[in-house]
Amino acid sequence: MELSKLDTDGLGSPYAAQLKRGFAKLRFAGLLEKDFREFYVQQNLPRARLSGLIALILVLAVTCIDLVLGAATGAELNKLRLGVLCPLVAVIAIAISLPTARRYYTEVASVGVALIGFVVTYIAHLAALQGASYVLAGLVLVILYACLFLGLLFNLAIGIAALLVLTHFVMGIVLHLPLNQLYYMTAILGAAAVIGGISTYNLEHALRTNFLETRLLNTLAERDGLTGLYNRRIFDEYIGRVWRQSRREDVALQIIFIDIDYFKIYNDFYGHQAGDDCLKKVATSIARCAKRPFDFLARYGGEEFVLVLYGPPDDYARSLPEQIRRDVMDLLIPHGGSEAAKYVTVSVGVAFARAGSARSLNGAIQTADEAMYQAKREGRNRVVFKDTNDSEVETGNFRVVYRELG
Repeated sequence: MELSKLDTDGLGSPYAAQLKRGFAKLRFAGLLEKDFREFYVQQNLPRARLSGLIALILVLAVTCIDLVLGAATGAELNKLRLGVLCPLVAVIAIAISLPTARRYYTEVASVGVALIGFVVTYIAHLAALQGASYVLAGLVLVILYACLFLGLLFNLAIGIAALLVLTHFVMGIVLHLPLNQLYYMTAILGAAAVIGGISTYNLEHALRTNFLETRLLNTLAERDGLTGLYNRRIFDEYIGRVWRQSRREDVALQIIFIDIDYFKIYNDFYGHQAGDDCLKKVATSIARCAKRPFDFLARYGGEEFVLVLYGPPDDYARSLPEQIRRDVMDLLIPHGGSEAAKYVTVSVGVAFARAGSARSLNGAIQTADEAMYQAKREGRNRVVFKDTNDSEVETGNFRVVYRELG
């Protein structure tokens, strides 16, 4: 993964950068917005299904009440409820519940609640013209339903609420609703839209904050605190998955271990703060070489880094380790205690492995580790290649002498 894509806040996390910038307009930068919207839909789908069922039950309940009480205005309105509104609510509820419709959830929910709003508005105006006194309840419920229960984003929800208020006013003029009654109802609906809009804004803002903070915590758990690279735990998880994938697809892996030469002496010579700065510079340099989407780089521990390449072309597999070595040396970080060069250098061990071979994953990692320490034995500041099929794995005791100097 490219460290150059990271900034300095929250280990270079785009989530931390977005939290720092804020989002008063309820919009994230770049791909974060797309990720959030997918998350938002997944979070709201269960609630939307439940609210669709509740809406259907409410419409049927109102119809039953009219039938039981024998309301004078009920016959014509019940035809509209049972013949138009109930089927419309049912179709929308079914569409929201279909797995294939999830990607179109926002469009289905938006169009659906707008159509429901138009029908309810028409029913309410007919009821008002026939002298009914309860007409506002249904309109207020639809507006609050659009704002709070469908899980629509604020801009869309407030737009639908405003459209329904406008529709109510225009339809009232067309149907010749008394103006004093029309103005009163419009004011009440406008207030409901404002209350619903404020609630929706606060809810979405809280969800966006939670989304960023949760993703940031996940990032912090995956990253090394100093270099911003993936940590050893994530490497262990990744290498197991990619090893199994390479076995299924019969693709070769290249495991590259990189160790800073004489790093303990560097720390003693220049101090731990300089040592930390050195680690960060070397990590950034290595990360610039990990350009392909499946290149995976992690801090293995101390001054060691590990880079895994999935199915690299032969020329790339041969040239990249040497490029890493040269790039680190070209940083020109002075190292007065090094016997390899006057600047900071690295020793690089490379293992080629196939999951289908007799060698295990642990054996492949050990081979790359062995190659790196062979580079140290041969004078450091060099690259050593090994094939897991040809390598004899040592016990690891060879590490002891070289670990003392780095």
